[in-house]
Amino acid sequence: MKFVVENISKSSGRLGHLVQAETGKRFRTPLLVQTTKAGSIPYLSREVFDYITKETPALQFSLSTINHMTESLKLFNGTIGAYVGYPECLSLLLVRDTCTTTPSGHNDKDIMPLFTRRGKEMLTATSYMDAVEVLKPDIYQGLCDADTNLDSSKKRITKSVDRTAQFMDLCYERHQNSTVLNNSGLFVPIVGGYSTFARSDSIKHAKAKGESITSGYIFEGFHNNGLSATEVDVEQLLKVMTHSLNELNVEKPKMMPGAYTPPAMLELISLGVDIFDTSYAYCAATNFKALTFNFDLTKTESGNCSPFLDITTDSLKEDFTPLLADCDCLTCKKHTRAYLYHLYNTKEMAGPILIMIHNLHHMMKFFNTICNCIADDKLPDLVKLVNYQGHDAALDYSIKLNTKAISRNDQGKSFTVAKDDQ
Repeated sequence: MKFVVENISKSSGRLGHLVQAETGKRFRTPLLVQTTKAGSIPYLSREVFDYITKETPALQFSLSTINHMTESLKLFNGTIGAYVGYPECLSLLLVRDTCTTTPSGHNDKDIMPLFTRRGKEMLTATSYMDAVEVLKPDIYQGLCDADTNLDSSKKRITKSVDRTAQFMDLCYERHQNSTVLNNSGLFVPIVGGYSTFARSDSIKHAKAKGESITSGYIFEGFHNNGLSATEVDVEQLLKVMTHSLNELNVEKPKMMPGAYTPPAMLELISLGVDIFDTSYAYCAATNFKALTFNFDLTKTESGNCSPFLDITTDSLKEDFTPLLADCDCLTCKKHTRAYLYHLYNTKEMAGPILIMIHNLHHMMKFFNTICNCIADDKLPDLVKLVNYQGHDAALDYSIKLNTKAISRNDQGKSFTVAKDDQ
């Protein structure tokens, strides 16, 4: 895997390409990778996803949702992308599921907890690298202790950095000695919570031990995944990221996994972050929210004050307009708000499918616009539009759990489990 920087905007942001080692396919950055669960894009089959885009996708797999596939993949003797029906995709392997909140605690000296559908499993650096060699992703992250957030203590942050360094020592060794991973890129984790001092320590270890074999960097430990990523303190986040990016190799790609809000993504792209995932679109869909924020610089007039539409709102039951005017996704072309409200009320599985189609389409068009704005040196204008949507005050893009429709115990399990059914 290679990364090529093609253009750096005068104002902010940069354009580049990730180049797949074996095929030479190019994936434009800033890149939005498709989050998967158990190897599939949530709610969508391959055929349905083809209605959204015909472009070759970049897929993000999490070991916590596919670890049960490793035995079958040993017999398959192919890549994880080919195994799940996307042989041409760019595959990225993470440890944790960015769509679901990761429980805190359960950490030990030489192991880290892996929370799977079968329960908690203990992962060592050796067993992790064994799994990576079976899955054969184009890019994979190094094993790390990312159990930190804004409220983490200094002791917890220090342990996070120390344990990550210990894990990565073995990962570096295995990566260098592995013939299977010759074409796989290693993204080194940078941890340390919201402490600039701890982040610097993590970066120092990454430079000292893995500078020559590192393909990129992945920033972990700002949140506990799931909805918590939509509520991060952006001001504190940008302070830490500005400090960290100044200490890293500019030419290597940087990734920020998690459901960061669109305004947060734009600010991070302005700093030089290159890769994000679609977990924000998923978190919105599972909480019955269709994305409606405006990112068209030719339409800056004031509109609705909300960046998304709550499908469970009773006022929609006789609203026969599409989710978003002028949207050309399959959902908006074929169906109305009233129909989606009906699907929610009747607990039909077509509901999450149609909302996910719209949300992914919306996010993908958003990232196309980002790339065009960087090329035209208009990213600051886009940042202002997305943040304010033509109003005086910045909008709140965080996603709250929709307890009217889904209980806390069932979050992430099923789109259609209603609270009154418990």
